[in-house]
Amino acid sequence: MQKTFRLTALSCAFLMVAGCSSQQVQGLKDSVHTIGKDYGMPVLCGVGIIAGGAAGYALKGKDGALIGAAAGGAIGCALGYVWQSRLQELDRIAKEENLKITTEQLTVASSAVVTAVPKEAGLVTQIEDSGMFATDSDQLTENGQRAVSKLAQMYSKPSTTDQQAAAKQLQERRLLVVGHSDATGNAEYNQKLSERRARTVGKVLMQAGIPATAIYYQGAGSSRPIADNSDPFVRGQNRRVEIVELANEQALVMRAQAEAGNTKYLQYGTSPTVKPSTATTQTVKSSGSASAPVATQKPASGTAVASTSSAAKLVTKAKPAVDFAGKPADAYNWSMAHNIKPKSSGFELISSARASEMPMASCEADMPRNAGEVLSMADDEPLQRHATKDYLPGYNNRVWANTVNGHLVTVSPVSILRENAQVDRQPILQVVKDYDQNSKNKAQTFKAVANTYEGESQLLYRVFASDAKASVSCMDLVFSKGNAKVTEGALFYAAGSDAYVAPYVPIPATK
Repeated sequence: MQKTFRLTALSCAFLMVAGCSSQQVQGLKDSVHTIGKDYGMPVLCGVGIIAGGAAGYALKGKDGALIGAAAGGAIGCALGYVWQSRLQELDRIAKEENLKITTEQLTVASSAVVTAVPKEAGLVTQIEDSGMFATDSDQLTENGQRAVSKLAQMYSKPSTTDQQAAAKQLQERRLLVVGHSDATGNAEYNQKLSERRARTVGKVLMQAGIPATAIYYQGAGSSRPIADNSDPFVRGQNRRVEIVELANEQALVMRAQAEAGNTKYLQYGTSPTVKPSTATTQTVKSSGSASAPVATQKPASGTAVASTSSAAKLVTKAKPAVDFAGKPADAYNWSMAHNIKPKSSGFELISSARASEMPMASCEADMPRNAGEVLSMADDEPLQRHATKDYLPGYNNRVWANTVNGHLVTVSPVSILRENAQVDRQPILQVVKDYDQNSKNKAQTFKAVANTYEGESQLLYRVFASDAKASVSCMDLVFSKGNAKVTEGALFYAAGSDAYVAPYVPIPATK
């Protein structure tokens, strides 16, 4: 009975249109690996028969149902063998090398118009970096070299026993290696280090006989966290190597686009420290990055502390450079963008279920994120994506501004491309103090860095001031894609070691 329930549950995931909810699919995330490893072939044989029969019956009645069931069963059995054999190999390597390995299958959504990508588009494998690389090094340790070599041998073999299909698979298949780090240390350094580590893994794949033209690598640094960076007990989960086996180059492009600005990675911030109002930092060496700030407790503002002369001294609250009449950030319940519906990535099943995890941290708990380009092992050149300069309507380098407590705050240009809502030009922040009393006051100007996260009808535009002394530290703006409008907005600013937040809803300047 238990086995029957588990198989039915997986069939439900494959046939979501039959009535299984997204919550049920989400609940299957942890069990899919085990089921696929143990029962992948019989499960997908059955699913193929059911799906093929249903499709055939819809087209040609009973006769079509028989033909469809036969064809669907054949396809399902083949996919089941591929899935089951790969997961069994990964499970064996994980046990032999004491590795934590998780997997996720990429399946093209039925609504996606992708003629060149097969339904089963690829398999994502995440390997937690527990000693694979030496500290601050892109060289594999002895244990790391042995583990990656075993993975490379697995990927060097086709996942089908049919010789003709195997030759076609090896010719069209692409492998993407992505290096990830935690957020301790310098973000730019972490990105470059993770890129070099991904390239090192790519070299091992080449040594196993996989052509360089079939291998791509990327350094995502700390831009895609899967655990809380401010918690030293769990942030190590962010240090990982990801190997994605994809059906062809178009599937590779789909994967790269789906990960760029993916809202699921906003569940955790990229700041390694606790809130600035309760901590200072000291410098230590991280396990995989440059010098890293680590939180150390200090008394809250307004309490007595010992001075260098051992005399008690009262600490008073600092004043902000510009008073925006905001509230303390640690008392602010950030719910902005929670209603953004995640944009379809072209993939379904577990991918789409996990993408519904919406942002949980504000920009105040975040830092600018920079994932490097997807590069080819053959020539270290970026993956060709045929990007265009077509802008989202109303976001073609316009000026956005409004007053906050009588001070004018401007962000410009807001420059967002239609493709993946990418930032084309980085903005500049300007603040004019007491604008309501004197519009001729000189503007304070600060360089900034913007990140975007795209949903179906809205996008989150997150801006960080590059200057730590800027009167505005960061801002979150939710833009409508249908018209040039901010639906929600907030800016954060500092007063000494305290952080504050104020509502900010800019409007586009008239031409």
